This record gives sequence, C-alpha cells and structure tokens, in this order.
Amino acid sequence: MMVAAGNYRLFLTPLPVWDYWYLLLVPLCVAVAIVYKAIRMEDLRQIPRQALLITIWIIGGIALAAAALALVVKWV
Repeated sequence: MMVAAGNYRLFLTPLPVWDYWYLLLVPLCVAVAIVYKAIRMEDLRQIPRQALLITIWIIGGIALAAAALALVVKWV
C-alpha cells in the first residue's frame, strides 16, 4: 500500500520504508556518533574524524551482532 503525499499524517500514517529499513541505520549511527563526540571532545577540529571512526565501530558491531544472531538461528 503506497501512501500519497496528500494523505500522509505525521505520527499517524507510517511511511513505507520496510523494504530498506537497514539503510536508515547509517544516518542514525552518524548522528549518534557526532552528538557523542561533540559532547566528549575538547578540540572541535577532531570531531569529524572521531565521529567517522565511532560510526564505523557502531556499524561493525551491528554487523557482527547480526552475523552472530544469524548463526544462532541457523544452528538452533
């Protein structure tokens, strides 16, 4: 079911993103990393590099957790 732009109601009608929800993890991880590093870093020039590194760590951790859970599901 497609939602027309005129029929969209914020918080009442969900957007049809169930086919590519995993792509939304990237901007979420980037946003979390930027906010976290902006709070923790004293030198603001280091924020982009440090946020990129922590974003890679977060996405890698999610990928490892997904692989581990996939193995558990196949094994059990």
